[in-house]
Amino acid sequence: MRSEAGLTDLFGAGSRRLTIFLRALIVLKIALLFALAWNCRFVMDEFGQLGYAKHLFNGLFATVQPSKAVGSTAFYKLAHLIGWDATSILLVGRMQTALLACATIALVYACARALGEDRVRALAIVLVLLCFSNFMERIFRTIAEPLAVFFAVGALLVVLRARELRGWQLVAAGALSGLSFLATQKSIYFNLALGLGLVADAALMRRYLAGMVRGAWLVLGWTLPIIAYCFIFGGADPVPIAKSLVFGPLEVATRGGGDYGGLRRFVVQTLARNYVLYVFCFAGMALSLIQIMKLDERRRIALIFSVVITVLVFAHDQPWPYVFIMALPFMSLWSLTMLDGLAARARYLRLAWIALVTAMAISFVANLLYFRFDNTAQLELVARAESLLAPDERYFDGIGMLPNRMEPTTLWLDKHYVLATLRESGRSEAYNVLSKSRPKLILWSYRMDYIDPVVAPLILNSYVRVAPNLRIAGFRLQPGERKIFDVPIAGTYALYSADGTPLRGRVEIDGTVLDPPFHLAIGPKTVTLRNGAGEALLLPAGSYAGHFKAGGDNDLLFDGVYD
Repeated sequence: MRSEAGLTDLFGAGSRRLTIFLRALIVLKIALLFALAWNCRFVMDEFGQLGYAKHLFNGLFATVQPSKAVGSTAFYKLAHLIGWDATSILLVGRMQTALLACATIALVYACARALGEDRVRALAIVLVLLCFSNFMERIFRTIAEPLAVFFAVGALLVVLRARELRGWQLVAAGALSGLSFLATQKSIYFNLALGLGLVADAALMRRYLAGMVRGAWLVLGWTLPIIAYCFIFGGADPVPIAKSLVFGPLEVATRGGGDYGGLRRFVVQTLARNYVLYVFCFAGMALSLIQIMKLDERRRIALIFSVVITVLVFAHDQPWPYVFIMALPFMSLWSLTMLDGLAARARYLRLAWIALVTAMAISFVANLLYFRFDNTAQLELVARAESLLAPDERYFDGIGMLPNRMEPTTLWLDKHYVLATLRESGRSEAYNVLSKSRPKLILWSYRMDYIDPVVAPLILNSYVRVAPNLRIAGFRLQPGERKIFDVPIAGTYALYSADGTPLRGRVEIDGTVLDPPFHLAIGPKTVTLRNGAGEALLLPAGSYAGHFKAGGDNDLLFDGVYD
């Protein structure tokens, strides 16, 4: 066990008091984590990845493109089963992932203890992890990475807790690595890091045959959940499912991050925001590498694993902020090592502790400041949109903001597909959807702004804004004006006021005067409001009172989500 002296000397407290103090800080951090999960603005990916669960065992592999592992989709299915509407599903998903984060934190603590750290130092390591802004702000996101990290930390823990690495333990670690891979194929990074850790450790000890055997057991364990997955989702024909595990992510990997441009700024961002913590972690790994031959087997394996995963994550060509949570739990294991190197230099040791404690204190302030990015407007839009759609009616937004409603397509309007839409224009999937499989509702965001030059002609005379960021199938009529309404969906239509209250009036449709409600077929119609007292909305018949809202679009729905 490593000494607590550096900590107790700094705080002037006994081990018991220090333990209580560290636990209190960790509890406070976890409370902040749940508060952030409940209140923070959703990133675009969260809506899509959480919403995919509605397709589970219902055409998922034929619906979501590119095909990918659905381990996280199965995980988020629980939020769909617990939630009772779109908003609750989103928030339950956040709470579910925050609880998973707590389990990951517990595993990191167990890893630290397995590496020989005493209780106080293991708690300090956990606190360092929780002081990384990217961890606190991303680990609760409803995306695949948190689940993958949980299984990856579990796989490392199995190896570290083994007194002697035997076949069954390596198979168990491999199985957990396989489950991580099934959460997201990006977890191949974890799989490679663990394999290199096991094999390189044996090679350094010149136990080459043992290294080969370790690798074989690990791969065997890794393949078991993969094979089970292919048969569970593929039945008697598992080959297409197996291909999706390879070629789906291969499409994204070969595409790279070139369409986005400037993604390396997120590397600079995370380093700048937590530079003191990174100095401690990087220095700890560097000092350990220098003495790698003197380390025991567990620490050697964990070190190689940590270094490899850190290099892979920071070299990743699409380093979105949430990607760094794949490295931070493992980096934090080495955050106190630099202090051990300064143990003989009391002055420098004290300065180092002061720097670390200051960085931790600043992190609490940073967590509080992050609350300014609240999700109120997003959840209000989701709730309003859901209220305007029956369960069997469809919407489109290119993001998937309604997890419990279907879209005519799961087209994901990231930068790659935005550019493809602009390039393909009338041949694009977005154009085909809005011209052939037209939804009742369109949720408008900056991504729809991007493709507006292509889709504007399909929306202008077919949809009307009834609330910020919401366009519904319909038309705005002025008394006596003759206009062309290109009916997007067939059905019964009626007249409504700007606040959704039903109106009485007569409408001339292609020369025939009708009293609403009346049926309209798809296609252009010449319409005139004949005896209305003022402006009226011609909309699919429904109950809209209280669901409309005046005002322009909110352009800040996703502002600051990567800050």
